[in-house]
Amino acid sequence: MSDFSPLSIIKSQAKQHARQHDMKLSAAQETLARQAGFEEYHELVAVAQRNPTDPRLMLAAFGVRDFKDAIHEDDVFSELDQELEHLLSGAMTETNAGEFTIGEYEVESAAYEVATGVLKLGLSITYEGQQDPDRVYYGRAFFLKAYVDLIRRDGNWSLGEDGVSITSSETDADRDRRTEWEYMAHQQAAESEENRPRSSMSQALASELKISLEHAKLLADAEVTANTSDDGMIYSYWVDVEPYAEGALRADLLARFGTLEFELDVNFFDDIHPDM
Repeated sequence: MSDFSPLSIIKSQAKQHARQHDMKLSAAQETLARQAGFEEYHELVAVAQRNPTDPRLMLAAFGVRDFKDAIHEDDVFSELDQELEHLLSGAMTETNAGEFTIGEYEVESAAYEVATGVLKLGLSITYEGQQDPDRVYYGRAFFLKAYVDLIRRDGNWSLGEDGVSITSSETDADRDRRTEWEYMAHQQAAESEENRPRSSMSQALASELKISLEHAKLLADAEVTANTSDDGMIYSYWVDVEPYAEGALRADLLARFGTLEFELDVNFFDDIHPDM
């Protein structure tokens, strides 16, 4: 067999069928083509060249209409279960569970290599055991990401030479700890926010305009308007102190800024306490 394409596999099947039934190869090809749902072998060849994943071809060559379904074929699932038990034997001793087996799983990807006939499935797997009530809790499940290599020989799917490759693994205990850490980090962030130093509007204006706090208190009631984009998003504020700035303060602001209307950063009010 030059490759492991659907057409090459069906050609090989036809040769075997011809030998077993003592018939011409052309007759065997026609027989298999009709069994696969084609009018004739010529149609099968044309479809194989145009659309090698045609469900009829897939079923005839691989026994499945979708490569992802190969995980359910023959002894694949039991072989996968045994291989996971071997790969995780050391890690399982650190849990407080036994009798591990595959629980929930999902085939997330499938890639078939025509040159080698290897089907690589990407899976997410929950590998879980029965908890031992007499031992301290250390977890009872592994959440895995893995690639599984399958090959099809003599009409049967099985694990390939490289078998199973686990790309990531964490236990339910790991997830519990991460959830706890995330909760603690959230609590600390909330406490930091609550304890963050606050200032009054007067103090903020004094810092922004480089004026004394006494002068800033005169401007604290100035009108503030939001500077928004067309979709309503606020990206700055304007404060108009013209009605409140008098005398030397007014002259100072005009001399330094040339205006009595000032643009404030969108985060200007973040540290201002409304009651100060």
